[in-house]
Amino acid sequence: MKRRWCQMNNPNGGVTIAALLILAVLTIIGISSISTSNIEVQIATNDKVHKMAFYAADGGTELGTELLELNIACASGFEKDNLPITDVITVVDRDFWMQADKPKDGSDNVIPFPSDTERDVLINNAAGTNTNLSIFGVTALGIGGAIEMAAGYEGKGKGAAGGGVSLLYQIFSQHLGLADSESVVAIEWRHNIGSEGTCKYP
Repeated sequence: MKRRWCQMNNPNGGVTIAALLILAVLTIIGISSISTSNIEVQIATNDKVHKMAFYAADGGTELGTELLELNIACASGFEKDNLPITDVITVVDRDFWMQADKPKDGSDNVIPFPSDTERDVLINNAAGTNTNLSIFGVTALGIGGAIEMAAGYEGKGKGAAGGGVSLLYQIFSQHLGLADSESVVAIEWRHNIGSEGTCKYP
């Protein structure tokens, strides 16, 4: 009986196995890197969309202050509801400067935030997004009016002689943006009685 000896001195098989293992590890690292990169891109995209929504809402408050001053200048408000100011801006409520409060829900809680159904101003933005403004205020007496009245140099509406009265407003701006993003920004605005300009939308 002949014996056959097989020598395992050929290193090619071990190198192949080692190469396959290294290739598998590199493949796993590559796949995880691609997955991580995709997640990072999604995070960056979401951050951009939400920042765009915030800045659009913030810009809405700036526009709201201008429209409020124009609305106050017209004693009875603008000439009509749903007044188009520009191609993208529509004043839904013609005399919103006279609003002391917003509508209440069934439990008498004030609903201050604007929506697509409750708004005073609509801004149609690009790409089908829009910004809703809700504006309301109260009357407040000016502080130190008597001293200002005695001085007599502050001007109409600044002291007790001019009424010493301000209108304090809250302006809420809601932007409904891309990818169902939403941002609401609120500011307070003080209007001194007597500093009204000329009515441009009688």
